[in-house]
Amino acid sequence: MQVTDSKTENLRHVIRSIEETEKDCDLVVFPEYSMGYPKGTLSREYVGDLAEPLDGEFVETVAEKSKEKQIAVVLPIFEKASASIFNTAVIIDRGKVKGGYRKIHLFDAFGFMESTFFHPGSELILANVGDTTFGVVTCYDIRFPELVKKEAMSGATVIIVPAAWFRGPLKEEQWQTYLMARAAENTCFVVGVGNANENFVGRSIVANPFGVKVLDLGYGNRIGQYEIDNNLITNARETIPVLQQSRNTVNIQCRRL
Repeated sequence: MQVTDSKTENLRHVIRSIEETEKDCDLVVFPEYSMGYPKGTLSREYVGDLAEPLDGEFVETVAEKSKEKQIAVVLPIFEKASASIFNTAVIIDRGKVKGGYRKIHLFDAFGFMESTFFHPGSELILANVGDTTFGVVTCYDIRFPELVKKEAMSGATVIIVPAAWFRGPLKEEQWQTYLMARAAENTCFVVGVGNANENFVGRSIVANPFGVKVLDLGYGNRIGQYEIDNNLITNARETIPVLQQSRNTVNIQCRRL
């Protein structure tokens, strides 16, 4: 989704995208900063103006469409909660707002300071669509493999990664490498959904439990659909039982020679 600086326009785009999904679609995922991204860069004022609570108009409008289409949605927003604003991926299931994942690792890197605008989250979440359990991490979080590992060890077979991955030298290669690596490490599907604003790489990608890229939408406004094969997850976890063999590193010493 090529997010603009207009919150109203972005909401229309979200609704239109849900309307265009196929009848057999169970879950639709939108990129980080779906509420908007200004011309230039984020500011405290811009984020503050757009931010809403989970029961605000932006989420409620999408929830109504989710109910109408009988579909689940992962919708990143700027969540206003008391005196704080969070970078939150809201989970909506056929009209019901179930909660959200608040981004834990804020993007304070490459000269960008996301902590200037957002308060960090403190817990991971799992949710179900049918018989499939998914976890969510957001953009910069994907650089921290322990988060995805924790979700996989807790029962997730699919990891959703909404992102606004900044453009730059070799950044597209980094993005897809992280997604494929997290998939292979945890024998799970990883679904990365990229913001296609001119500042970001876009490149929505699905990697399968063997770490193989099986869908790549490239750059631009594009809707892709991929069917998760639970048999492939079972096959991968029986063939490469890394989750069963995983050791708790807290109990492993690192000795300097």
